[in-house]
Amino acid sequence: MITGILLIQAVTFAVLSGIVASNKNRDPAGWGIIGLLFGIFGFIAAIAVGEAESDIRSSKRRSRQKSSSSKNKQPSSEEENQQSSAQGFDPDEHEKKCPDCAEYIKLEAQVCRYCGHEFSDEEVEQQIEEAKGKAAEKKSGWECRCGSVNSSEHDLCPECGRSANAVI
Repeated sequence: MITGILLIQAVTFAVLSGIVASNKNRDPAGWGIIGLLFGIFGFIAAIAVGEAESDIRSSKRRSRQKSSSSKNKQPSSEEENQQSSAQGFDPDEHEKKCPDCAEYIKLEAQVCRYCGHEFSDEEVEQQIEEAKGKAAEKKSGWECRCGSVNSSEHDLCPECGRSANAVI
């Protein structure tokens, strides 16, 4: 009787752990075995573990890395300038506003997590380039109290006329 109850409990936690793991893009068979062997503790571990990166995302990221590392040509001075200005650029630190629901989402997002609006690949790349340009502009210039970003060549803000000494 007790053996039957323990067996039912082990199978139940194996199935539940597998279902939770599958929903988190993890291996359901492996987590099912963990749930079978460790019972409630395996199930809690399956709940506590974070979501795994999906295969599509990881394969896209790997293909981007391969294509960028496979370029063996000498970069021109313009390309070197763009690379040096974008070296410190991290897209995860920037957001964009969804045109449908006006919620802020990650800059690299293909689909809005709030309303499901889809962005084309070209649109996403353009937004990333714009953000890189703004980040490079901020690094190379100065920001006035009025909020405008000015190049280091100008001593006075063209928006309000303040001097570069009146920066934030």
